[in-house]
Amino acid sequence: MEGTVQLIVTGEMENIALAKALEKAFPTLSFETQQLQGFTSADLSNSMLLNLPIKRIAYELVAAVDPGRKGKPADMAIVIEDLELENVHQADVVIKCFRDAVKECVYERWSNLARQEQCFRKIRERCSFHLFVPMTEAYFFGESDALRRAGAERDSTVSGADMNVEEFFVSDDADYLNAPLKSIYWATDSERRRRHPKDYLQYLCDPIGVKKRKERYRETHGGVRALESLNWNAVLNNQEYVTFLRALFDDISDRFNLENPYSGNCHPLTDYAGGTLLRNI
Repeated sequence: MEGTVQLIVTGEMENIALAKALEKAFPTLSFETQQLQGFTSADLSNSMLLNLPIKRIAYELVAAVDPGRKGKPADMAIVIEDLELENVHQADVVIKCFRDAVKECVYERWSNLARQEQCFRKIRERCSFHLFVPMTEAYFFGESDALRRAGAERDSTVSGADMNVEEFFVSDDADYLNAPLKSIYWATDSERRRRHPKDYLQYLCDPIGVKKRKERYRETHGGVRALESLNWNAVLNNQEYVTFLRALFDDISDRFNLENPYSGNCHPLTDYAGGTLLRNI
């Protein structure tokens, strides 16, 4: 089945490369991207629920499938946001914040109850919210060639073959873990360093920290090269791993009545079968 999917993303790398990456898995679908400011870089349990970035994302999601009389609605619209370390322990809080923002958006757009319900029906059918955990770079560790395309000069001690990269953790790379705090740009505090895929990728690309800024790992260069041709077969090989990512593929497959190319366990928080406001939340 053919169809159009509007992706609302919060990073430059995803804005450039994610549509191309997903079209590899779903060649009959057309993906378009829109980039907006993200909202998960701060602990949402300590933030105002409806801050400006999350409200703007919610508005654009609703408008994608309910644009009014003159607009052409997308067959499906998906917000994809990094969970980030600040919220990795509370995906449920992030999801609740976004649900609240979507509801507020509908109520603000339409005062008529019948029109509100019409809009809610559209977003239940066509809209989704998915999380990359803890961030997109985690999935590069599911394919060693992706790390090399990103610019890695050293082999990673983290592999998606034996670790669920959505629970990313560096345990045994001494040069990386023992570098003095702030001695190199990637040498963040020890707890963050162990759990942060981008920090570790920066190290793999520039182990001793001597490269000029333009030669280091950059999302819009190495990140794009890694993501646009990411081997989903490798990343999603273990059906018990990457359940947040797998939920995205399952959701798109269901919306367009396609066979899911990567069946397996989906995370219950973003599994499309569990949605009451959007398709999956």
